[in-house]
Amino acid sequence: MSFETKPLISIALCTFNGEKHLAKQLDSLVKQTYRPIEIIAVDDASSDSTLSILNQYAEKHNFLKVIQNEENLGFVKNFEKAILHCTGSHIAMSDQDDIWMETKIETLYNQMEDYLMVYHNSVFIDDHGNIIGEKKLDEHFGNYDGCSNIPFLIANCIPGHTIMFRKELVPHILPFHKDFYHDWWIAFVAVTVGKIKAIPDVLVKYRQHELSITDSLALRREKALTKKHKKSAVYDLEWITHCLSFNKLRNSEEIELIYNQLLNYENNKRDWKFIVFMVKYYKLLHRFTADKKSYLSRLNRVRKICFN
Repeated sequence: MSFETKPLISIALCTFNGEKHLAKQLDSLVKQTYRPIEIIAVDDASSDSTLSILNQYAEKHNFLKVIQNEENLGFVKNFEKAILHCTGSHIAMSDQDDIWMETKIETLYNQMEDYLMVYHNSVFIDDHGNIIGEKKLDEHFGNYDGCSNIPFLIANCIPGHTIMFRKELVPHILPFHKDFYHDWWIAFVAVTVGKIKAIPDVLVKYRQHELSITDSLALRREKALTKKHKKSAVYDLEWITHCLSFNKLRNSEEIELIYNQLLNYENNKRDWKFIVFMVKYYKLLHRFTADKKSYLSRLNRVRKICFN
């Protein structure tokens, strides 16, 4: 495929006080082997040199557009704004402190086929760029291919930095609700209206440090999130209610059943109907934690949930 016939791909980059690691991330973005690309960088009213760094790169690379917010929107609404400014046929989201492999966009685009969204694997790095641990992202959270949205009702295996989606998904996912993770919502909606695919390739060095928005390795206890984000319940019924609000939900009755059973669980109503429900749905609901467990282990876990 020649350069002229390839579609434009957008990278939605959100920044906030990211001067420490931003240059390395920008270096990895502008060196992408895929062309044509555009980088839409939206700075969320930084007070450090982040905006200056962005403008320096924009002077050298005409495919980088910089937008500055007059007031801080928060990372969820900032990503919404960045996505709205993207003009490409495909959109990839970028944090300010990771490091992308130069073939990331090319690899994801080549794997799109008829999928609405694809996502990749990552390794974890620390504040100094050193790899943390031996496990990759998919070994921590699992992955999912297909078109069932049930596993995404209580967990997510798809961080935003791994995602590329078709622009036709945008009207379905926006506006984001400020009280819920935007990447959880994108994954849930994408798998509701289309198919998604996991790519095993490691395409990002995913930085974990004290100022990271997402503390995937639990390096700190608090997250820079709202009260609903901080909720520690096993099942977040507010999130499931939000999922039920999606106007193109094809399995609303099933999700309402799941919601009602989990509401009974929180209210300590655990009768035989709940036991049958857990046996039927446990593996699907716990898709990202149950795959490696034996059938007997899953039954034992169900027993503990139902009777303890």
